Amino acid sequence: MKAWLFLAFKDLSKRRRETLMVILAITIGVVGPLFTTALNNGMQDAFVGNTVNVYTGHLQIQPNTGDTVISKSESVLSKVTGIQGIVGAAPRMNGGVDIESKTEKMGIAIFGIKPSLEEKASTLAKTVERGDFLDDKDKNELLIGTSLSEMMKIDVGDTVLLQYQNEEPVEFRIKGVISTGTFELDRYAIIGTYDTVKKLIEKDDASNIIIRLEKPDESLKYKLILQKETTLPNVKTWQELSAGMAGMIETFGVISTMTSGVSVFVAAIAISLIIYTTVRNKIREIGVLKAIGARGEMIMRIYLAEAIFIGIVGTSLGTLIGLFLIHGMQQNPLIMTPEYGMKLIIMPRISLESIIAADLSILLTCIIGGIYPAIIAARTNIIKAIWGG
Repeated sequence: MKAWLFLAFKDLSKRRRETLMVILAITIGVVGPLFTTALNNGMQDAFVGNTVNVYTGHLQIQPNTGDTVISKSESVLSKVTGIQGIVGAAPRMNGGVDIESKTEKMGIAIFGIKPSLEEKASTLAKTVERGDFLDDKDKNELLIGTSLSEMMKIDVGDTVLLQYQNEEPVEFRIKGVISTGTFELDRYAIIGTYDTVKKLIEKDDASNIIIRLEKPDESLKYKLILQKETTLPNVKTWQELSAGMAGMIETFGVISTMTSGVSVFVAAIAISLIIYTTVRNKIREIGVLKAIGARGEMIMRIYLAEAIFIGIVGTSLGTLIGLFLIHGMQQNPLIMTPEYGMKLIIMPRISLESIIAADLSILLTCIIGGIYPAIIAARTNIIKAIWGG
């Protein structure tokens, strides 16, 4: 073993308490950024992901300005489904109706869907909490959100009356209760089959077409393709449709970054102080090492090695603890019920790139934090050091 490396480990073993305190500071400095990043990703999945997966789609074709429906929507849909890279596409029809149960009556949005197409274009079919999802052959059957179900005091098997404008009320049966994690579908809308809603609200074409992509990040590329293929200009990406919510998540991301920065700064200060204090308390020993032939470069290596060793141990422990906490929360995700039972499941998620970035930033901080004290040690005057000791 190199002499400077041996001396570094020997010095650390003599200062076990101080060394453990710095390792603890660095461990916390790693756990903080990892966990806040994972939690922020989980919030983004919960808020934006739910909305995109069940409500807006990765892309959405909307009516031209001034229109309420997409003209010849069936023809548009056939063009869309033939484009490579598009996993699924489904037309939706929406309007406003009055819904009346035995105890409650209110105005509500109604969506008409084609269940077989929805299973490829969205994750709506996976959100059924009680009862069953719709079938293409269903007529007067409805899906209702958990929040609305509680407000209207209705459940699977119950019947309600739907009335469009001044038409006669029509009886519908609740086939399933869904929990999408979005206010739009859990609280403010009901869902029926496309042909039934078409007949009820007297529309001829789809109000919009939602599209699911194989690669969601390529939404802008496919937006341009769809505008060219369908000659319809009003195509929106999921980023555009969820801009407000994405902005909120971005704010959380900034807060997370600031928190991570503070953690890194604390780690840097801690390691700098401990090594600087060590250098000041070992002036005489440094002088003796120089007197027996140790060069400034060797002295500098000793204290840099200490900083790097402490950094590696602290970073490794922090990463393991951080991943353990993230895994634990993934097994027991945070379930929020903001209003009337609407569930929002927040499951933290961390990427390998984020882990590497956090670890490298802490390690770099440890090295930088150890440089100044190491330089002081290397430049210590032999005579002054011996007499000062």
